[in-house]
Amino acid sequence: MRFSIVIPAYNEASTIRDIVCSALTYTPHVVVIDDGSSDDTAQLIRDLDITLIEHKHNQGKAAALTDGIRASLDLGVDAVITMDADRQHKTEDISRFIATAEQFPDELIIGSRLWDKQAFPQNRYRANKFANFWVSWAAGQKIDDSQSGFRLYPASLLREFDIQTDRNKGFVFESEILIRATRLGYSCRSIPIDAIYLEDARPSHFRSVTDILHITRMIAINLLLRGLYPKGLYRYLIRPYLKRTPLYNLGRTGYLLLLLTIIIMLATGLLSLIFFFIRDLVIAWSPCQSNAGGKLLILGKQLLSEKPDDEYQQRLLRACKLFKASPEIDILIVGGKTDTAGLSESAAGKHFLAQQGIPPDKIEIEESSTHTLENFNLVYKRLKNVTEPVTLITNRYHLGRSHDMANGFAINHVICGAEDSFKFSLSNILHLVSEAFFSHWYWTVKFIGKITGNKSILQRISNLKE
Repeated sequence: MRFSIVIPAYNEASTIRDIVCSALTYTPHVVVIDDGSSDDTAQLIRDLDITLIEHKHNQGKAAALTDGIRASLDLGVDAVITMDADRQHKTEDISRFIATAEQFPDELIIGSRLWDKQAFPQNRYRANKFANFWVSWAAGQKIDDSQSGFRLYPASLLREFDIQTDRNKGFVFESEILIRATRLGYSCRSIPIDAIYLEDARPSHFRSVTDILHITRMIAINLLLRGLYPKGLYRYLIRPYLKRTPLYNLGRTGYLLLLLTIIIMLATGLLSLIFFFIRDLVIAWSPCQSNAGGKLLILGKQLLSEKPDDEYQQRLLRACKLFKASPEIDILIVGGKTDTAGLSESAAGKHFLAQQGIPPDKIEIEESSTHTLENFNLVYKRLKNVTEPVTLITNRYHLGRSHDMANGFAINHVICGAEDSFKFSLSNILHLVSEAFFSHWYWTVKFIGKITGNKSILQRISNLKE
C-alpha cells in the first residue's frame, strides 16, 4: 500500500525534525505544512527529502490539513495518514495503521486514546466524551475518539468530496470529515494508541471549551438540517445495544414478549420493575463467594478501541486476585467480536490477563457469543459435565441478571462482584434500572415459555425444553 504521512506544524521547532525523520522510515511520501510558524520549524527540515508546504501566515489546522491532503492525492497514494508534530503521536504506531488498513481497505481508521482514562487530563477526557456523543449521533455509528488527529484516510474517500471547501474551520474539520465519510458509506474503525501528555510539551492548540462548542454548533446545525437524524441516533445508541441482548435474536416473538413485559410493568404501577431493581441491588451488595477450587468464569464486555474498558478491566483484575490466591485454578473468558472490533472480547481479556502475569495456558476463551444469554448458552455446553461450582465474575450491577441466566442453564456457580463493594453513583443506578428491566423481561419470557410449552423459546433462554 502506497501511503503518505501529513504533518501539520505550527511552532514545533523542538520536535519536528525527529518526527519527520522517523516518519521517513515508513514512507518516502511525507508532507509537512508549516502553518506560519514564528520559530525555525521550516528551517530545521528544509534539507530533508519531503514535500514542504509553507503558509506565510497561520491559517489554522483545517487549512494545513487541506493543503497536505491535496498534495498527498497528487502523489497518487492509496491512503493518507495524518499525525501531529508535538510527540503526542508515536510514529511506531504507523505500521499498525497500515496493517489494519490492509485488512479493512475501505475504512477510515482512528487512533483512539480514550481507552486509557487514567492517562488523560480529566477536563480533556470529559470534553472528548461529550464531543464523541454528538459526532457519533451525526455519523450514525459509534466513534471512540472523534478528536484524535492520528488517522488513516482511504484516498478513495478523500477524492469523493472537494476537500478545498473545508478550509478555515479549525478543529471542526476533523469532526466534520467523520460525518461526511459515514454519509458516503465509509465505516470508522478505531485502534488503541497511547494518550501522551508530556510535561515539557508546548501548550495544546486545542481549546477544550471553545473548540468543543464550535464542534457542537456544527453538529447541531447538521442534525437540525436532517430533522435531528433519528436514524443516526438509533444506529449509534440503540441498535448496537439491542444486538447485545436476547431481544435482537428472538425476532418478532422477542419483541412481542418485550411488549408484554412493559404491559405488566405498567399494570402493576411499576411495582414489578421495582421488585427486580431491589432484588438486583441486594445481589449487587453481596460479598464475593469465590470457590477456590473451581474455574473462574469471566463475562466479557464490549471493547473500547479493541481494549477492555474500565469496567471490563475490573472483572479481569478481580480474576487476577483470585488466581494469584489459588494458581491451580483455570480461567474461562466468554465474549466474541462486537461492532467493528477486529479482536474478540475474550481475546482482549486474555491479552490483558497475560500482561498481569497470568500464564496464557491457564486461560481458555470463547469467541462466538455476543450477549449475556449466548454467553451462558455456550458456557453450559462447555461445562455441563463439570460438577464443581465455577466462580462467576462480572460487575456488581450485572450480577442479578447473570445469576438468573446461569441458573436457567443449570450452571453450578457462585457469584463474585468485580468491584470490592457496590457504590451508589448515577451510572450504577442507571445500570441497575436497565438490568432490572431486562431481568423482568427474562422472567416474563421464561414464564410464557413454560406455561405454553414453547420449546423454541425455552431452548434459547435456558437448557429447558418443556
